[in-house]
Amino acid sequence: MISATRIRELAIEVGFDDAGAVVAHRLDEDADHLRAWIAEGCAGTMQYMSEHFEQRVNPSALVPDTHTVVCCVLSYYKTNPQPKGAPYIALSGLAERDYHEVVKSKLAALERLLVSEYGAEVVNADYQHLFCDSAPVLERAWARECGIGWIGKNHQFIHPRLGSFVHLGILFLRGELRTEDRPERDAPGGCEGCELCLRACPTRAIKEDGLDARRCVSYLTIERKEPLPEEHVGKPYIGLYGCDNCQRVCPHNQHLQADIHPELSTNPRFAEMTADDWAGTSRRQRIKLLRRLAK
Repeated sequence: MISATRIRELAIEVGFDDAGAVVAHRLDEDADHLRAWIAEGCAGTMQYMSEHFEQRVNPSALVPDTHTVVCCVLSYYKTNPQPKGAPYIALSGLAERDYHEVVKSKLAALERLLVSEYGAEVVNADYQHLFCDSAPVLERAWARECGIGWIGKNHQFIHPRLGSFVHLGILFLRGELRTEDRPERDAPGGCEGCELCLRACPTRAIKEDGLDARRCVSYLTIERKEPLPEEHVGKPYIGLYGCDNCQRVCPHNQHLQADIHPELSTNPRFAEMTADDWAGTSRRQRIKLLRRLAK
């Protein structure tokens, strides 16, 4: 059987900041919430959220014989070097390297160490089993289930030490978890009594009872392919890529160490490009600079 403590040790060894593991199970409550959220139209044009629904909430439906889910955490917090007046780029989009590649390479390294210790049968090699925003997997829910943090009122995963500026990587294992062996952790801080993110959201997309993605600036500038709705055109909160307002005001993000991982260092061009420079770029050039948009 697999040790959760050992998984965390190996994850840190390959370069993650933290990791947790949990016995695989169907995410029943998340499934109910997701189904209602989609039915209310809050997903906007993200039709893929309703596709492969059972695989999204049940690991064994996506990868047969999955007995353990591992979630790894990688901080991407950095200072934004953009000149004043330049169209805003969210911190997650500033890295010169594609974060999907960075996270997946570390997941692959972790898998190799697990196979070395527990044998090739620890994974189901017949199926893709490591993920980073690349499959119908509820990464934030699994991070919560693994006990390494919680989902905040801003609907971001929050780690008690690393805050919410983190990338998540998921690894499905066929090996069974030794449940009595769990690393000791600080109690999650939670968001009780705090409404800073709700007040900071420029479009009021965040509500106590959920997130309306149709009004979220990150959705409008990243996920939505159609022109901006008229009510948002020309508004100062519309930048080039995403929005960090709800994360910047979060108390859990106020004392973070910046630039922990050199492999996620900022593209130096972003420190040079002014508003006029961006205005002179084509969509193709922007896609090349913001590689995440090409996903």
